[in-house]
Amino acid sequence: MYRVLLVDDEPIARIGLRTTFDWEENGFQLIGEASNGQKAMPWIERNEVDILITDIAMPVMDGLELMRAAREHCSRIKVVLLSCHNDFEYVREGIRLGASDYLLKPTLETADLKNVLDKLKEQITEERKKQEHYQRQELNGKRLEMEKALIKLLVSEELPAGLESDFSWLEEGYRMIVCLLDGASKLRTEEGGIFIDIMLDEVQAGFYEWMDRGIAFRVGADQLILAIPERNQEEALTRQKLHGFHSHLKAKGYSFTMGVSSRIHGSGSLKQAYREGEETARLRFYMGPECVRFYREGLLTRKAQGEDMEWVKTALKNALTEGFQDKAAQYVEKVVRCWTYEHRTPVEVMREAQELLSLFQLCRWNKPLPLEQAEALRMMESVEEMRALLWTAFEGVWKSEDEIEEESGFHRRIIEKAVEYMKQHFTKAISLQDVADHVSVSKNYFSEMFKKVTGQNFIDYLIHLRLKRSSALLQTTTLKVYEVAEMSGFNDVKYFSKLFKKMMKMSPAEYREKKACNIGIGNTFSE
Repeated sequence: MYRVLLVDDEPIARIGLRTTFDWEENGFQLIGEASNGQKAMPWIERNEVDILITDIAMPVMDGLELMRAAREHCSRIKVVLLSCHNDFEYVREGIRLGASDYLLKPTLETADLKNVLDKLKEQITEERKKQEHYQRQELNGKRLEMEKALIKLLVSEELPAGLESDFSWLEEGYRMIVCLLDGASKLRTEEGGIFIDIMLDEVQAGFYEWMDRGIAFRVGADQLILAIPERNQEEALTRQKLHGFHSHLKAKGYSFTMGVSSRIHGSGSLKQAYREGEETARLRFYMGPECVRFYREGLLTRKAQGEDMEWVKTALKNALTEGFQDKAAQYVEKVVRCWTYEHRTPVEVMREAQELLSLFQLCRWNKPLPLEQAEALRMMESVEEMRALLWTAFEGVWKSEDEIEEESGFHRRIIEKAVEYMKQHFTKAISLQDVADHVSVSKNYFSEMFKKVTGQNFIDYLIHLRLKRSSALLQTTTLKVYEVAEMSGFNDVKYFSKLFKKMMKMSPAEYREKKACNIGIGNTFSE
């Protein structure tokens, strides 16, 4: 609604304006009437007026005086002058002083009033958009500055000059929350790393909309850090807000595990707060994903292991070398039995799993651990996944050369068939599951096989095909961007535009314009 104030010393004129025009139907709110400028000023001083319609000739304070006072108080107010035929000099002076328009009272028609008001509505709407845009830019710039400053503090650098007051809350008390994206490896395989970047950007923006205070910044590929002020007696409020934000993300389809530090004081304790938050979030490895978990004293304490693991690993190596499968399996079981929350951190489990995988590889083929297997290990988010990978690799140790060669050839044939299918159908809404079904293997097995044979994730290869097609369409057609997106296999033009800009460092429109001007970009999407 656009708020309108009527000012005229003639009651009949005010009644006519009020009753002959359907204000609300046309998107306006008539907030009041006044018989002279002085009586109109309270509405203006309370910032309740968008459009001021005022007669020029009035006692006490005339229309021109009112207009000057109104625009001095708030320059955005639009003024429409009401005049008689013999007031033309006053009208001209009013226009010079900033009046938006004028209406002749003797010949005033409803259509005239509507045309003037609709024009002012468009002007106000455009000005509001610009103001919101500038405010958003200013706010985003300030937030970005504070995010960078907090990251510097986290790595022990000094706070930039002039920002000390912005971070006074660090001395009063705060918590750091480490947010881990659940299923990040699966999303990266099925949707791509760019999808995760876009999603985390949206979650970061959502934090500022949801929470009334705090800072959010990115760390790593799948991690978002929140720093939230918390004064005395505010723990219950913090818990309520964090659980609310977590539920809000879940409702949008985003799954996160949040590790919340204890309440910390002082900028010098940022590292401690981050460490508590991260280690608490990493308990997802044992306790499961999609929750808000608060740090407590003793939560991360480890018990001493009961068995000499170095002896066990030496015995395992001997059993592998001598070909004793059952005995080797018993020693592997002794190691993985210690992969519990009480005895190992997730990092320690990963290190131990890598040692065992390397041992299997060296004892069987006298080669270092393959990169794809090491990468698969790093992507594991639970101890169950890691145990499954380890036992699969253990079984592979005992396969014959013929079995391995046959399996490798089978993998190549399967992926060749899959790639051919993708090239024929990439402009349609195909998924990892669709292609896996086409070649008659499970989705997870196909995903691992595809990466091993091609060196790329399935989704990265699919995006490669789609972006190559969209680049060609932008260069050779005049199709609209949403049409290019649709014809290239993207069902969401917003996602397509963001993805294209991240990959090409320019928007689709900019890409088309540069190509049209014969500015070389290079063959980014070669086969």
